[in-house]
Amino acid sequence: MLDTEGFVSETNATNLFMVRYDNSQCCYEHNGLESTGEGDCSGAVLLTPTADHCLPGITRETVLILAKELEIKYEVRRVSLSEFYSADEVFTTGTMGELTPVTKIDGRVIGSGKKGVVTEKLQQAYKRSIDTRLDWSTEIPPFC
Repeated sequence: MLDTEGFVSETNATNLFMVRYDNSQCCYEHNGLESTGEGDCSGAVLLTPTADHCLPGITRETVLILAKELEIKYEVRRVSLSEFYSADEVFTTGTMGELTPVTKIDGRVIGSGKKGVVTEKLQQAYKRSIDTRLDWSTEIPPFC
């Protein structure tokens, strides 16, 4: 969905992120470049639209915290649809879907058409945080 000025704001039920690589430094298996095997790409920049025209989701905020901890550069700013079309990776965030890779937008293949390294790294960190950051969750009592 676009905001009132034509910038991407969110999907109908989730927040959006994209990853852009500086291909001169990229270790990602994309455009013929070799992976380091560690799933690291120091040239990656994570972008997400400002929360001016979308719900500032809890999962969205969690991803920003995890990105900072993992030393993944990120920007929160207005992002155009053409930037999403030309992204190396895109994923959505939401309570039910957690971090979900996006491989196509409007029929256009994103990056390699597969889940990217940064998406995978953030998914793993998010899943670990469920078990290790007990202060981030509230246990729901059993329903009798």
